[in-house]
Amino acid sequence: MADSSQIGRERSAGPAATILRPLGELDINARDDLYASILGALRTADRVVIDLAGVTFIDSEALGALIEGYNAAVANGAGYQVVNAQRGVARVLNVSGAQELFDAAGEPSGS
Repeated sequence: MADSSQIGRERSAGPAATILRPLGELDINARDDLYASILGALRTADRVVIDLAGVTFIDSEALGALIEGYNAAVANGAGYQVVNAQRGVARVLNVSGAQELFDAAGEPSGS
């Protein structure tokens, strides 16, 4: 796959959350940037939301980065959500069981 992804980052209205908005294909070429973006967001936010509305493809490497991001969030007591996955991306998350894992994470511990 060609390297055709970007990862946008914004703070929510409150100081506690950062929203990451990857675009395009999340594959082995995007994996390291995705994971680095998640870790960077966890350094400054109590909750990270990864909005996959603009993602057209995800492979096992990028899925692994999302799961490693979840593990880092849990270790830091942060909330973690993966939202708005479309069609094929949603199917990968559901078949792998990852979406259920992400749905259970939600809010930071202590909220």
